[in-house]
Amino acid sequence: MSTNNTTGPRWSGRRVRAARMLAAGVDIAQVATALDLSPATARRYESVFAAGGPDALMGLGDVGRRPRLTADGLTRLIVAIGQPPRKAGLVAECWTNLLVQRYIEREFQISYSYSHINRLIRDHGLQRWIR
Repeated sequence: MSTNNTTGPRWSGRRVRAARMLAAGVDIAQVATALDLSPATARRYESVFAAGGPDALMGLGDVGRRPRLTADGLTRLIVAIGQPPRKAGLVAECWTNLLVQRYIEREFQISYSYSHINRLIRDHGLQRWIR
């Protein structure tokens, strides 16, 4: 594996940097701080790296909490946001982050934090419809 690869999932660049730092003998606490990792994640990276090197670290795959909104639900949300809120049965002239949050709760029975709603909107390019 080439550790200068900058393509791939969004987490791959951070893992490449972690692999370089660990290979250079950087303390795990410094790795966690420099890369904004939780201590548990940094320790996991360290143990995986020690067992199998950079390839093992990059081979972890996408880890973390799995999305609660299904692919179909996400598609429905994107379609809804692309139309005026009234089409979705909401009394509003334009979409806001709070309205998106309420729509998700109503339609999918999923409660997301305000910061997660911001991330969802940003990650799926929905900002142009949000005021």
